[in-house]
Amino acid sequence: MFFDTHNHSQFSFDGGKTSVEKSVKAAIEKSLGGICFTDHCDFYVPQIPEKTGPAVAEVFDVRAQQAEIDRVGGMVAEGAFGRTAAKKFKVLKGIEIGLGENNRDLDRNLLAAQRFDQVTASVHYLEDTDPYYGHYYKGKNWKEAYGRYLETLLREMKWLGDFDVMGHFDYVVRYAPYPKESILYKDFPGLMDEILRYLAENGKGLEINTKSYRQYGLRTPQLDRDILIRYLELGGEIICLGSDSHDPQQVGTKFDYFAQYVKMFGFRRLGHFEDRKLKMVTI
Repeated sequence: MFFDTHNHSQFSFDGGKTSVEKSVKAAIEKSLGGICFTDHCDFYVPQIPEKTGPAVAEVFDVRAQQAEIDRVGGMVAEGAFGRTAAKKFKVLKGIEIGLGENNRDLDRNLLAAQRFDQVTASVHYLEDTDPYYGHYYKGKNWKEAYGRYLETLLREMKWLGDFDVMGHFDYVVRYAPYPKESILYKDFPGLMDEILRYLAENGKGLEINTKSYRQYGLRTPQLDRDILIRYLELGGEIICLGSDSHDPQQVGTKFDYFAQYVKMFGFRRLGHFEDRKLKMVTI
């Protein structure tokens, strides 16, 4: 009974195609054990030339989101989605907190003021842009672009500290223009060791974000087995599956495949967080 630990709802700035209720229904139909809504929270959004409209913070109404999760969770418990779901399925409250130097105090203040089941820490904006729009890659070769992203992720998550799961470490490869379509351990051994050791020593989850491994144009990024092996060698055991869904159809995408994939390398359980406490489910 896998948990989808990374989903967006109508409360995210880009969640117009989905809702808490629709995604819960989809997760139950796919026989998942639960779903966590980690809506976007990026306090600092730069003015990006390729992006139309003014730069505004990409935040959500925490109280409204959590009230809706409670409402839909109540429907589940009352049997609206079936008797089996009523007994076992969990709807969890989360946030995807955007890391960055300009967000630091606001991130920390929000997390101190609000309660979540899970906090996922991610980098979307760096060097005053988002890789999604393409400008980030200009003037950089693949190693510079990927390396700077990983350095930013490591620096900012170590500064914040107050989170449970490191989100999509390879977000930067999705929209890259290079033939080098994946982040490989062999290309950044020292940096990846720092990241993986930090996660392992501090009880943080390593997210397998299945959205990263879809086809983007003619490129299909891959999850490097050596990253998983090294994480395990360093004492890490918390693998979290997240679909990064913005559409109910994306919920739980390729979870069976990636569960069996990590099992090949010695992982026997998958993790998620409830009330900021680690829960593990046997694969």
